[in-house]
Amino acid sequence: MRKKGLGIRAVITLAATAVVAVILVVAGVALTMLLRHALMTGIEAAARERADYVASLVDTPLPTSAVDAVSEGRAVAQVLDQEGHVVVASHDLEGEPAMRSPVTTPQVSTIAAMPSEDDEPYRVVALPAGPPEAPRTVLVALPLTPVVRVVGETSRLILAIFPAVLALTGLVTWLAVGHALAPVERIRRKAATIGAGDLSQRVPLPPAHDELRRLAETMNSMLSRIEAAHERQRHFVSDASHELRSPLANEQALVEVALARRDLDLWQEVGQDLQAEQARMRRLVDDLLLLARLDGQVPVPRREVDLDDVVHEQAARLRKLGRVRMEVAPLPALRVLGDVDQLGRVVRNLLDNAARHARTTVTVALRTAGGEAVLRVTDDGAGVPPDQRERIFDRFTRLDEARGRDQGGSGLGLAISRAIAAAHGGSLVLAEPAGPGAAFELRLPLLPDVPEGAREVAPPETTKAPGRASARRGP
Repeated sequence: MRKKGLGIRAVITLAATAVVAVILVVAGVALTMLLRHALMTGIEAAARERADYVASLVDTPLPTSAVDAVSEGRAVAQVLDQEGHVVVASHDLEGEPAMRSPVTTPQVSTIAAMPSEDDEPYRVVALPAGPPEAPRTVLVALPLTPVVRVVGETSRLILAIFPAVLALTGLVTWLAVGHALAPVERIRRKAATIGAGDLSQRVPLPPAHDELRRLAETMNSMLSRIEAAHERQRHFVSDASHELRSPLANEQALVEVALARRDLDLWQEVGQDLQAEQARMRRLVDDLLLLARLDGQVPVPRREVDLDDVVHEQAARLRKLGRVRMEVAPLPALRVLGDVDQLGRVVRNLLDNAARHARTTVTVALRTAGGEAVLRVTDDGAGVPPDQRERIFDRFTRLDEARGRDQGGSGLGLAISRAIAAAHGGSLVLAEPAGPGAAFELRLPLLPDVPEGAREVAPPETTKAPGRASARRGP
């Protein structure tokens, strides 16, 4: 059983609280240290000022009253000779030993307690004074009790505020993240509703133009594509069912008529009709399977193909049928990578489509443009209405619904042709014709001119379309 993890809201709240806790600890320690340093600096400055005053009087007879004058605020002072004996001391230290040894340079130190009865720590400033022949050391000490008290009270205050700040941080973060994620929850609920059936619905757009709005817009765009794909699939299944039902119904009718009459000659005729219907149904099923493979992006076999050979073969086939006049411009020798059978099917579909709709003539031209081979097939028929220029590439589309199926085909030819072109890295579009009729342009990437040994995608020999000699072209 999978464990339920923390939600984004809880994770962000915990992370924010942890970050604030670390900041508070660091800030509290830093504040305490800075406060203690500032207070200690003040104590030392006051003690040094008083020591300077006593040092200025060392050269004169120094009465005890002069030392007592600097002993305000519980300060104490001593004057030592070079052996460390107390020469003069403030009233509180009379008869007490020296606080520290004599010095030759100014020094600052801390003592845990005075030699007297109290146990308070003191900060001691020692200054050398007097003439060289009779050096003295002036000691002035101030109690550190105020520093300890202020630092302790500040630390306790910080510790008291710490939980409250963390609780407030967690609460504010929880509410803020909840407010920020509210649109996400609305989007999630709406998406769950949409996933249950109605693809026409869209997720709500947050009012703010931020990342969440862009997420909602992206989801709506994705839903639009899914809805369109679902509609195409629904129409495809419906049309495919209709197309398959028609030959099956014809076969059933033929069999019923033959069974009713029990005529051997009729059975032979019915058998021929059944074969035609089955061939038609087989072609339809094959087309559907090919479209399914192309939709599934099955890799196309990559071989060198002489596109001009393919065009020449299909044009010759159509010319033999004699239905229309074929005008084929001189074909340049162009090579592409792909499957010769699939490319042949595209060219055949384009030529057959043009022949069905042409009045008298189908024109074929092959050229290069921008590193691509461009095949243009033009007919002089009625053309395609502007609002149908893309619809003709949809599956099972027949612009002339009144025309017979044998003449109009299954409506899959152009859809298959465009899918094959896309699978080969190319395109198939309805171009602007120079005159009446319709013009289709097939574009395919040209095979780059590289040494034969450098081609890893091509076999040693070039695949040729049957019907033309391949010796006309060098490697």
